[in-house]
Amino acid sequence: MIIKEHSGIKFVELFVGMGKMVSWWHQHALGFQLKGQRIYQGVHGKEITYWLQQGNANLLITSALEPAAHDVVSFVDRHGNSIKRFAVEVNNIEETLAHLKAQKAIFLSDITTIEHLNEKAHYLRIKLFDDNEIMLIETTSSKGPLPGFEVVTDELTQNTPEILGIDHLASAVRVNESEFWNEYLSKNLALDHIQTIGEEFFANLLTGMKMNVFSSKHANINKVIVEPLPEKTRKSQVDVFLQHNLGTGIQHLAFEVRDLITVVKGFKQRGVSFTKVPEAYYLAIEKEFPELPISLMKEANILCEKDGDKLLLQVFTEPIGDRPTLFYEFIQRVNDYDGFGVNNVHQLFKSLEIQLNGDV
Repeated sequence: MIIKEHSGIKFVELFVGMGKMVSWWHQHALGFQLKGQRIYQGVHGKEITYWLQQGNANLLITSALEPAAHDVVSFVDRHGNSIKRFAVEVNNIEETLAHLKAQKAIFLSDITTIEHLNEKAHYLRIKLFDDNEIMLIETTSSKGPLPGFEVVTDELTQNTPEILGIDHLASAVRVNESEFWNEYLSKNLALDHIQTIGEEFFANLLTGMKMNVFSSKHANINKVIVEPLPEKTRKSQVDVFLQHNLGTGIQHLAFEVRDLITVVKGFKQRGVSFTKVPEAYYLAIEKEFPELPISLMKEANILCEKDGDKLLLQVFTEPIGDRPTLFYEFIQRVNDYDGFGVNNVHQLFKSLEIQLNGDV
């Protein structure tokens, strides 16, 4: 296996217009701690990156310091503040290069070395979707996600960590495009294809989507890819994302938490807005799971899925920027529930149609 065992996603990097302000929001609203910052000469111009951490989740917030950094500027112009890349840690960069060549990865860089004082790392970048990337990193020594971060004192964030780590990434692609990226990710990152849901799952509904779930137990990496169902008469959130993102991309980032109801309450007090769930959804699950605290879940807009004594709780934020594109999910897995809420998806789509038709 090229990816280091149980390493998970090393970091997720956002390209944004104003890094300091976006970082401040993540600190103030979501409780991330500012760990460091890095000013460096990027591919085309000077950039600044803020390193935020909570639990095992690492976010990098990058913006351009000069117009010459047009890779950052053009990405933000096209997609808004959004995720540019995610990184995974590999055991050996030379073996990784050989593996990726054999699997016909689309390379964006050769092996590149970053050195700063006593820190050192090697990385490769490969293409993902229209404008995204996967960075594969072999770290020799580094105090941050990459060499070169200056440690800072965070005087703003004093909250007890509520996020445990990154649970999964979900991406949206065009009709008939998911099969290519399914194979690409499966081969290059050695992910197992766990599940596919499609038209049959959304039969008799006016909207829906095709969803593919991938996972690696070895590396603790989970990935979801969704595409629209063209035969549906009503646009889904996938269509909306593709339209306003001007193409394919990473639609949302999911964080795992220990106590979702408490976390949502705290986030709301700090101004975070969550997607409203129709009344019909809670009427349905109250009949199915009367033992659950439905009133508390309804107040927090939490979705749930149950399998014996295992439980999955999910909540989605409103888009974190001005466009209806990137949003965050917070998820709690009770008794090691290992699914991805596909039944929640169906019930939510059904409830939305009931609400739109005025039946409830």
